[in-house]
Amino acid sequence: MDLVTVAAYDRVAEARLAKNLLEAEGIPAFLEGDAASDVFHLTSEVKLQVADEHAASAREVLEAAEQHQLSEQTEKEADAAAQATGEAPADE
Repeated sequence: MDLVTVAAYDRVAEARLAKNLLEAEGIPAFLEGDAASDVFHLTSEVKLQVADEHAASAREVLEAAEQHQLSEQTEKEADAAAQATGEAPADE
């Protein structure tokens, strides 16, 4: 499976929220660089990656999120996933 970077974040928490959002939409997502940032408290870039066949859909979901066009159900699912991993909900 070839992974494609669909976004990059300076903060691990933001990257994890975006990952949770994609997974709430049924798009498996992976983070590259989050472990090093957590362990060493580095401020390195964290890349959000998905399989090549999901890249276009993932970009659409992320763009809609940036424009605050999420459906209520999707937003609730992303918040629930974030809370399950100990992250703050997306609207905080």
